[in-house]
Amino acid sequence: MADDVTAHAGQVLGQAMAFQPAKLVLAGVRLGLFATLSEGPLPEDRLRERLGLHPRGCDHFLAALAELGFLERRQDGTWANSQVAAQLLVPGDPASLSGFLQLADRVMYPAWERLADGLRTGEPQAATYSGEDMFDQLYDSEEKKDGLVGMAEDASRPLIPALTQVFDWASYGSVLELGGCRGNVLAGLVAAHPHLEARVFDLPQLEGDFEAHMATLGMTGKLGFHGGDFFAGPLPEADVLMLGHALVDWNDDQRAQLVKNAFAGVRPGGAFLVWDPVIVPEDESYLRNLLRSLNLQLMTPHGKGYTLAQCAAWMRDAGFASVEHRSLGHDVTLVIAHKSV
Repeated sequence: MADDVTAHAGQVLGQAMAFQPAKLVLAGVRLGLFATLSEGPLPEDRLRERLGLHPRGCDHFLAALAELGFLERRQDGTWANSQVAAQLLVPGDPASLSGFLQLADRVMYPAWERLADGLRTGEPQAATYSGEDMFDQLYDSEEKKDGLVGMAEDASRPLIPALTQVFDWASYGSVLELGGCRGNVLAGLVAAHPHLEARVFDLPQLEGDFEAHMATLGMTGKLGFHGGDFFAGPLPEADVLMLGHALVDWNDDQRAQLVKNAFAGVRPGGAFLVWDPVIVPEDESYLRNLLRSLNLQLMTPHGKGYTLAQCAAWMRDAGFASVEHRSLGHDVTLVIAHKSV
């Protein structure tokens, strides 16, 4: 019995205190540690000087990050990024998650501190906006808009290779991405399938960002932008409409309406693609996506996760003839709804 209590106490403390290793990584990103070490290994005293750190605790901070697998201590006593940190935590790298983690540290972490309040009230706890028009408010601030767009692109970037492969794009000629921000996902799709006529549909505030990003990617003129609100009025038509990491932002009535709007925009014989961290019981992603659902409750006015069965029901109710799903990896499910000819 005593051994059981000890083991259970270790389990409870490991889960309840998991914020400590999480904050180690987030602090490393915020301080610019991984960015600094991307220039080359440094001894502790030089790191403290570069980052403005106090001697007290710095050695244990670095050692703890090494134990977590994010730093390496060289034989000469210098500190260097591990391969994982070099690949995923250095700003500016195409695979970097640093933008996502910076916003998570500034916005998500404080909101999760108020989880109990959110569960009592059902109200969001993010301090970045107020009221119901979250996206309009965030996009009216350049800093908040850049943070939100950067986080969205960090989350979707790893999915692009799978998205280009798991759907039969060769059978379709045009695609419209709803809520496509700067067009990062769509640009990757068009690079892999250049025959596609492609447009992003998003709020007008993003058109300038879209044009600038296309110029940076060398994709100017290969994609178009259509400003609008996907809840208001008819959507532009295309063979394929797609919506990624966005259906989760709304309540069930809004989701059903959005799927109906998409059905009207899909040409006969076309398809509607949705990808999200869909809640799939008994899947290995189940717990992680439940946590993502709670995060949406804290971060958005209406958002919450949904199940595969719920999504399929919205699509069939809208008029789609058949629904299938495939994994995109990273706990994300692609749901495909086909429209009859």
